[in-house]
Amino acid sequence: MAKVAKDLNPGVKKVCELCKGAAPPDSPVVYSDRAGYNKQWHPTCFVCAKCSEPLVDLIYFWKDGAPWCGRHYCESLRPRCSGCDEIIFAEDYQRVEDLAWHRKHFVCEGCEQLLSGRAYIVTKGQLLCPTCSKSKRS
Repeated sequence: MAKVAKDLNPGVKKVCELCKGAAPPDSPVVYSDRAGYNKQWHPTCFVCAKCSEPLVDLIYFWKDGAPWCGRHYCESLRPRCSGCDEIIFAEDYQRVEDLAWHRKHFVCEGCEQLLSGRAYIVTKGQLLCPTCSKSKRS
């Protein structure tokens, strides 16, 4: 976790890594072990590089020179199932366009028919069999 602390070097001017604004000497700043103590953030500026979720007092990950929340760090390593919203660790999964599913979750969102090896249509991120796709259009 990052540490919120009073200024560790009171004589040195502190600049926030995110907003580049100065940190007043009497205000707390966030230090990250993974970034090194020469970098600091205003507490409200220590956020996930992907979604801007505040990360003070949370477990965070360090990637590409910035803090990431757990959700987006994991998504950067493995796909997330569009059916159950969990990370897919198996090598055997279904990918269509920018979406991924566990094999057992690759089902029609209308009738829940398993679609592996069958015809399907993806419309606006929704996975449908041809029958449900036709009924949605009518």
